[in-house]
Amino acid sequence: MKVVIVLLVFLINCLLISCTKEVKIDIPNYEEKIVVEGRIYTNQFPVVLLSRTQNIYSSTDLSAYLGSFILDAEVYMTIDGDSIQLFPMAMNELPDESLFRVSEILELNPDETILLPIKVYSTIDSNFVGKLSKKHRLSIFYEGKYISGETQLLPTVSLSNLIWKPEIANPDYGRTVASFIDPPTGYDAYFWEVKRIHEFEGAPIDQCYKRPSGGYIRDKYWNGTYRTLDYSNPLKRKDTTHLEEYKRYFRKYDQVVVRFSKIEYSIYEFFRTRREQIENQGSPFASPLNVKTNLIGPAVGIWAGFSPYYDTLYCIP
Repeated sequence: MKVVIVLLVFLINCLLISCTKEVKIDIPNYEEKIVVEGRIYTNQFPVVLLSRTQNIYSSTDLSAYLGSFILDAEVYMTIDGDSIQLFPMAMNELPDESLFRVSEILELNPDETILLPIKVYSTIDSNFVGKLSKKHRLSIFYEGKYISGETQLLPTVSLSNLIWKPEIANPDYGRTVASFIDPPTGYDAYFWEVKRIHEFEGAPIDQCYKRPSGGYIRDKYWNGTYRTLDYSNPLKRKDTTHLEEYKRYFRKYDQVVVRFSKIEYSIYEFFRTRREQIENQGSPFASPLNVKTNLIGPAVGIWAGFSPYYDTLYCIP
């Protein structure tokens, strides 16, 4: 009986081997694109980082990353027909506000950003800061390639009823709450960010703004209505006296600057799809997702305009 079983297993294995077929998969050739990370805020200078996309089969060490940045492109910004060329500037050559904006793009602290051996395309010409309600066109020429993008600084939307809401279980910690009226015409999108300033002197504790989870919002399902926002603290704290279970809460007596920016719907779509792509990486069940862009040409990324409204919240009951 054992001989029969062994023979049967042998025949089945032979059958399975004979049924196998070599499958060849053609992997498309890698096509290099330019990565554009551009920002412009009302009354601030533009900042544009340019780099090359990296082949997934190539080296991914720090030197390869730093070597991917492009320093010899021709970059122009045009506002109402007036153009200026943006030149690559070292981090220590940038005005503080521009350095902070680059740090927010890279998600680094300014003291880390200033040490990077990379450059950002910008200007210090005060005639070419972001202008409210104007369209800002970005043009890039590099190795025979032309890339363009356009963004408009939309009218700001103000917040009302900005308050600190203490937690019932521990009133020394709370969240920020605010309201606003969404314009009824067209689809709108917004970006919520915060940073802390010193309790007495008004000096910044956090030099850069940080976005909480869900900081990008759109009015697709509540266009033209009165909305209330409730956000947690996105700032990383090194204060060991801050209770771990309340790390996403602001403490009593914190002073928090809120930057609430109006953005174009296409910019919201870029950040939404990029976030989903990052969150889906490595998941075998995730659907393929292309990150949306407002750029025309062989490029990925965004040229984004922000029209911020600022308010200061004092965390007291």
